[in-house]
Amino acid sequence: MKLKAALDLVRGMLSGVAADGSESDWIACEALGKRRGELGLIGDISDTDAEKMLSLARERATGKPLWQVFGYTDFAGYRIEVDENVLCPRPETEELAQMAASLCRRGDSVLDLCTGSGCIAVYLAKESGACVTACDLSEKALEVAERNARNNAADVKFVLSDLFGSIDGKFRLIASNPPYIPSADIDGLDSEVKDHEPRMALDGGRDGLDFYRRIAAEAPSYLEDGGYLLLETGDGQAEAVAAMLRGFRTKIVRDLEGKERMIAARLCGRN
Repeated sequence: MKLKAALDLVRGMLSGVAADGSESDWIACEALGKRRGELGLIGDISDTDAEKMLSLARERATGKPLWQVFGYTDFAGYRIEVDENVLCPRPETEELAQMAASLCRRGDSVLDLCTGSGCIAVYLAKESGACVTACDLSEKALEVAERNARNNAADVKFVLSDLFGSIDGKFRLIASNPPYIPSADIDGLDSEVKDHEPRMALDGGRDGLDFYRRIAAEAPSYLEDGGYLLLETGDGQAEAVAAMLRGFRTKIVRDLEGKERMIAARLCGRN
C-alpha cells in the first residue's frame, strides 16, 4: 500500500474526533518507527505497517487522547509514559520545568507538588542535579511517575501526600501544576479530557483556585531562606493566584503563546 493512501484512510477514521491535522502523521511515525520529516521520502509500506497505522487510528477514533494511544509522550526531550491515571503534559508545563531548572543549583532540595506523571520531577533531576522530592495524592499516578523516573534514570524520591500533608523538611524551590479547572466547567471540556484524564487532576474546586489557596498558605513553612515557589495556572487565573501570595515577591510569566500562565514567587525579606 502507498503511505499516502494509508494516511488518507487514517484521516478519514479521525474525522469524528477533535484531532488536529498532524495526528495522522504522528500515527504514521509511531507505526513505522520514523521521524515526521522522513515521511515524505516513503512511498510503499507493508501491509503489516498499514495495519499498525489503522489499528492506532481505530483506538484514537474512540476519543482516547493520542498520547494515551501511544502510551507515552515527549516532555522537553524525555520520554514520559502516560495513561488514564495521569494528565498528558502540556507545552506550558515544559516551560514551568525549564524555568524551575534555571533557578536550581546542584544539590538543592526541590519539591514537585501534584507530580502526576512525574514529568517535572524527572526533568529537574536530570537537568539541574537537584535533590528532587515529588508527591501526589493518587497512588496510581505515583506508580506511573516512578516508572518514568526509572526509565529516564532520574533520582527522585516519591511520597504519597495530599499537598504538604506528608512532606518533611524545607526546600530551595517548590514547583507545582495543580488542578485548576472549576468543578462546574469539567463536563464542558473536550471528551478526550473529561472522559479520559483523571478528574482528580483536573478539579480545582468551585472557582478552580482551591489548591492555590492551600499552597499559598502552607508553602512558606516549607521554603528555605531565599526559596522560590513556581506555579502553573489556568488561563486567566494568574493575577488572582499572585494576589494570594502574601509575603512573596511575585512575577507573572507569559507562556510562548503570550498567555499569563506561570507565577515565579520568592519570599520577601530573604536573601
